[in-house]
Amino acid sequence: MSTKIRNDGRSQLRGHGSLALILAWISLLSPMHAADPGGKPVAHDASTYTNSVVPFLRQHCIACHGEGEANASLRLDQLQPDFSVPESAARWAEVMDQINLGQMPPPEEPPPELEQLGEVADWIAAGVRSEERRRVGSGGRSLLRRMNRTEYANTIRDLLSIRFLPGESPQDLLPPDGTVDGFDKVSTGLMVDPSLLENYFELATRLAEQAVVDGPPEFPTQTIRFELEDTAANRAIDYLCANPGIECREHDILLMDHSTRSFGEMKYGDTKKEIPVAGFYRIRVRVWGTRGADGKPVRMQVRQQHPQQDRQLLIESDVTDEPQVYELLTARDPKCGEYSVSIVNGSAFQQSSPVGAKLFQAQREAAERDDFEAALRLQSRQQLEALTRAKPTPESADTSQFPKLYVDWIECEGPLYEQWPPKSHQALLFRGEGAVLNAEYVDAIFERLMRRAFRRPVSPEEVESITEGVKAEIADGEPFNQAVRNGLATVLCSPKFLYLIESEASSLPNSERDSLQAISDWGLATRLSYFLWSSMPDDELFDLARAGRLRDSGELVRQVDRMLADPKVDGLVEGFGRQWLKTDAILAFAPSERVYRDYTPKLGEAMVAEPLAFFKEVLQRDESAIAFIDSDWTMLNQPLAELYGIAGVEGDHFRRVQLSSESPRGGLLGMAGVAMAGSDGIRTKPVSRGAYVRNVLFNDPPNPPPPNVGEVEPNIRGEKLTVRERLIQHQQLASCAACHRRIDCYGLALENFNVIGQWRTVQDGEGFRGSNSPTIDASGVLPNGEAFETWAEFKQLLLKQEERFAQGLAEKMFTYATGRSVEVSDRSRIDALVSHMADHHYTLRSLIHAIVSSDPFLQK
Repeated sequence: MSTKIRNDGRSQLRGHGSLALILAWISLLSPMHAADPGGKPVAHDASTYTNSVVPFLRQHCIACHGEGEANASLRLDQLQPDFSVPESAARWAEVMDQINLGQMPPPEEPPPELEQLGEVADWIAAGVRSEERRRVGSGGRSLLRRMNRTEYANTIRDLLSIRFLPGESPQDLLPPDGTVDGFDKVSTGLMVDPSLLENYFELATRLAEQAVVDGPPEFPTQTIRFELEDTAANRAIDYLCANPGIECREHDILLMDHSTRSFGEMKYGDTKKEIPVAGFYRIRVRVWGTRGADGKPVRMQVRQQHPQQDRQLLIESDVTDEPQVYELLTARDPKCGEYSVSIVNGSAFQQSSPVGAKLFQAQREAAERDDFEAALRLQSRQQLEALTRAKPTPESADTSQFPKLYVDWIECEGPLYEQWPPKSHQALLFRGEGAVLNAEYVDAIFERLMRRAFRRPVSPEEVESITEGVKAEIADGEPFNQAVRNGLATVLCSPKFLYLIESEASSLPNSERDSLQAISDWGLATRLSYFLWSSMPDDELFDLARAGRLRDSGELVRQVDRMLADPKVDGLVEGFGRQWLKTDAILAFAPSERVYRDYTPKLGEAMVAEPLAFFKEVLQRDESAIAFIDSDWTMLNQPLAELYGIAGVEGDHFRRVQLSSESPRGGLLGMAGVAMAGSDGIRTKPVSRGAYVRNVLFNDPPNPPPPNVGEVEPNIRGEKLTVRERLIQHQQLASCAACHRRIDCYGLALENFNVIGQWRTVQDGEGFRGSNSPTIDASGVLPNGEAFETWAEFKQLLLKQEERFAQGLAEKMFTYATGRSVEVSDRSRIDALVSHMADHHYTLRSLIHAIVSSDPFLQK
């Protein structure tokens, strides 16, 4: 793929930029197979159709939707049970919607039995799902697929040793990937269109410019320190010393309220800039504190001004009684403004006006009972009488009772560089700055690069397809480094890089499908690394592939164990764990700050992290995956432990915590994030929670709801019905009851957890307050007829379904590992995976071992 010079010194593909790129893709992809994903339609449960569906239609439907009486132009007497015909599938879906809405049969007709309604709706839903799976299926083959954006970012990280700043990673710059069966790894969901090719082209150019540099950095590393005793002498910020909550002293500054900030700039030549360029900076602050009357440690925050709220808080920590330096390495950019140090628990200083404090409390209570008129009236009085909390009267306060934060200095060092030239530059131009810049060096550069980028040996012709253009640019006067950048961008746009191409090794002589081929060791190394690391193979996998030893079963198991112990296993945690456990849904609705005051954005981050930390602990300690149903431990940091009422956990890092026998925690469903994902910020949503349990724990999602059917409605004014009571009203229609009885029981069992996952025994939220609120009823009956009265009994019943859980987990991980949906022909393979797990205490590691040793993983 050759290039030509543009007037600005950069290059583009011959032709017309991305158009030429598209044509090149077509030519390069033409020899690669793109198998028909469909396969033959599979007959759908003929016995249920004959014994249940047909009699139901005859008894309740044909009279109005038969010959000569086709209401709504819907003929059911001629409707065939073939979901592979679009018109037929659409008609069946319409029948299911009308049944679920309770509009068919009409009210004047004899009502069908609940069991009969459910059986017909289930048969139709299963037919629709079966046809959808057939359409996106692959006939049992793992098809050619491109990297998703997470894999692309990780691969660039490992290929070029580039460290990305927030907002500049390929994950941030590429559009979201399509998902199939809940994962962004399935080939049929990872299509490529011209707009995506344009994204790849622009991103490759940017990455190449970052990877290869010219000369020293524009902004060398510098350090600025501001001594806080200089605050009073600095006219730009001396107003801080006049604040009654701040005292400027001889060697430091004392905070009882508000915050203090730094003042300084880095000098580059004749210019001064606080943050000259986007990069990594080290922030340090020397502080200590004295506790207030409550005896709690003094808590300090270091913040920066930034348009993105999630990038404003830099450091938050309890401080010691002795001076200590607290520091953080963080990304900063020119959009960052000043940064400041504040005391977090010094708000008591602002309550020194007794009248103002009482008015403020009255205002808050009025807002809690939704009396907004009274709240506004009280707020206005505070403002008129200068009694707001922002105008304290410190002369009436005993300041010895307040916590105090002492700040000595604030320091910023940066921009920081791991090394210069960066690792990417040194890896590509591996002969160093004194190398002879000739054609032979160009060939060597790109042979090394392309072998790793394409994840296999490359032919001289493939190397020449890149180096021909690079050499031509150099001959035309392009600087050597720029020509290499152009060649690198071309490699990063190649489908041989962007697609996970798994070359075939040899035919399988007695294969059950002639089309199945064993993949080469190079292809196996690629499939293994993108399964467990979401990134390219490392040198050890490449060496084993080169030696032809990776396929050996003993070696394959050893490599799995090695890879699971590597830090890059976070690719599996963030890839499979995040999508399986649906942690992206946890922060979909922000809880009402007025109702749930214990919630903070930092707590929300911990809620997302807990399930992933739990997954990683189960994986790396080789523990039973049944712990996701129930366990006597969990992973906590301080914010979550405080929410759960568990003492002795300090700091933001997660660690394993043993739970008491009385704790309702333990297992996935006891985590606050799961509770919040099944809420809307005001009230709990048992239907959503029930669907989550069925989908995540059992891979058994409920049937799709009828059109325009939302969640249970909130209470109207004057009404005080619990969510359970409103659900019972919703189930008065037999059609609704048929579906909800298989969902609601799972969600109502979680009703002891409120919107933010706190344990409750009485209702809260939606206007419920105090001990007079209704008691939580978490009882129910599972679809198999087993009843439970409490949350603890519910978890015991789930533990009895460990094989069902293992089957759902095996199906999910099989899809993630192979990049294709589970098909009917995979039934025996899934059963074998479950059996292997059962023989090895249901560990995730045993499931992974079984998958990578199975034919679907070793073949294409």
